[in-house]
Amino acid sequence: MSNFSHALDTPFSLIDILGGRYRVKLRTALPAIFSLTSLLFFVVLVLTLWISDPLDYHDYIAPSGALLMWSTGTVIIVCTYVGGLILWASTPLSQKLPIPITLAGLPAFALSTLYHRILGEIFSGGEWTQELWPSHVFLFVTQIGFEVLYLRYGLPKSFQDIADRKDAAAQEAAKAAEPVVTDDTPSSSKHITLPGEAAIVLEDVWLVRALEHYVEIHTEESAQRVVRARIADFIAQVGHDHGIQTHRSWWVSARAAKQLISENGKRFLELHDGQKIPVSRGRLADVQEWLSEKISL
Repeated sequence: MSNFSHALDTPFSLIDILGGRYRVKLRTALPAIFSLTSLLFFVVLVLTLWISDPLDYHDYIAPSGALLMWSTGTVIIVCTYVGGLILWASTPLSQKLPIPITLAGLPAFALSTLYHRILGEIFSGGEWTQELWPSHVFLFVTQIGFEVLYLRYGLPKSFQDIADRKDAAAQEAAKAAEPVVTDDTPSSSKHITLPGEAAIVLEDVWLVRALEHYVEIHTEESAQRVVRARIADFIAQVGHDHGIQTHRSWWVSARAAKQLISENGKRFLELHDGQKIPVSRGRLADVQEWLSEKISL
């Protein structure tokens, strides 16, 4: 068990057919490989093979049987990849030599080929026979192509989605832990008191940004004031009508907020002065609802 745990925590390098190098640690990679994002990637692979029918299954096997074969064959390939990489990570060479992913994929390809041959003959009643050329050359090239696509796009996207979900969960937990403050004091007379600082007039605050152990307070006139405090210390003293926390590191005043926008797949809250403040996924619904209430007032 200790050897297995060591293999999961041992980083090693993979190289794709185009020379791209990837540093991998299986303890973090395995959740991404078996994530929903990766599952969708594998579904695309299965459907591509099923529709293109490189082994001519459709002439001898029912479509449902062919789909089953491609699906289970892909599962075998993925599991063999994982097993092979765990074995590689267990060897001393894994810390010294990068391994070409195509070489690591050869056992998976061979096992999947044997599986398809056995199942194909069973499903076709012996009428379908395996042709290694050119069908399996096409399959091997397809496997290499999907290796490149997965390492360059599929796996990083899986990592990002997992990180986003963790961030959203952390934000929700932090949000649930925040004290509920009922404040009917008009904004014009509201003052914020932070440790060791003179009172801050809330009406002057345009936005607040967290910087580790400090907060950066911006005013409408673009002046900045850095205070040693937590953003939670500030937010605990303001009400829903004063502004909104768009991100764990950002709070925006109601007077500053203009509209939600999207850029490169990410959401931002645009301010009246043109600044774009990030909106995290976990807070997007709250920001949208808050903006709707603000506009309707």
